[in-house]
Amino acid sequence: MLPLWPKASELGFNIIDKLFELLFSLLETLSALPFSTWETTLNSPAIAISIILATALLLLPRGLPLKPLAVIGFFPLLLQQYNPIKHGEFKLTLLDVGQGLSTVIQTQHHVLIFDTGAKFSEQFNAGQAVLVPFLKHQNINHIDTLIISHADNDHIGGTESLLSTYSANRILTSQPQYLENSQPCLAGQSWQWDSIHFEILSPESKQSGSKNNLSCVLKVSNGEHSVLLPGDIEKQTERKLVQHYPKKLASTVLIAPHHGSNTSSTMDFIDTVNPSVVLFPTAYLNRYHFPSKKVQKRYENRHIPSYSTGRSGALSIHFQPNKKLKIMSYREQSKKIWTSVPTD
Repeated sequence: MLPLWPKASELGFNIIDKLFELLFSLLETLSALPFSTWETTLNSPAIAISIILATALLLLPRGLPLKPLAVIGFFPLLLQQYNPIKHGEFKLTLLDVGQGLSTVIQTQHHVLIFDTGAKFSEQFNAGQAVLVPFLKHQNINHIDTLIISHADNDHIGGTESLLSTYSANRILTSQPQYLENSQPCLAGQSWQWDSIHFEILSPESKQSGSKNNLSCVLKVSNGEHSVLLPGDIEKQTERKLVQHYPKKLASTVLIAPHHGSNTSSTMDFIDTVNPSVVLFPTAYLNRYHFPSKKVQKRYENRHIPSYSTGRSGALSIHFQPNKKLKIMSYREQSKKIWTSVPTD
């Protein structure tokens, strides 16, 4: 209509514009509903192949006799409820959240999150970009306990985004003044889920010190294997723990205190924990140069293998009775022919 009758053309465009405004308003309303998206995890190649074949059949021209069979190919999406974690087992995933810390621990029926990574800006944080997508990918729909070791940004920054998507039955932190509805984490707190033992080893009720030294320290064990999550504790708290818990500190896996900073990982602490593996939660080429070369050397001198999220991406370990530990690296599992290998 534009070359023939400009006013009519303008009126038509205005009507279309208003209709689009209504459409987008409706779509925004629908997308905010809890059932607006459906996410599922494909647990086996067979399910993926079934869905691919069903989609191909669905796209065949109308009238072909095989097309109705597409419905059958989508059935596995509704039926799969596979849980790889059995009673007495637990799985730890140290997420790659850049220079920060976020760990997810899953038992057969429960989920614990230890820290949520950093908030980098008002538009971007590790909770929204990494933690929440991971939980959805794992078909996790609840959080039993959220532990924020301390209130530094690289540990608490993603919490707001996490709690806007998931509710937590309990929130523990060393600095409850920074989190609504939270309780203090204190040495001596313990509980069991699915025969997995959880215990807080620090801080003490009247302990004083820096944010780092007051970090919640958590040990998780199934009796045979265990992992120690010490947050950002430094030499002062490491000495206290060695004095108070010379036996309890012993763990199969250690998340390196304070990301591998030279303020932590004293020789006495390493020898007391005596881990089989140490994991460094660090960003690739981070500005702090974590993990410190001195700290790496301490672990190397004791022949303790080390892994870092900065080089390997997310690291996961499935703790199973009577089985050796196997560390799974996201970058190794998801390696493509075009993936570059980080170099020093």
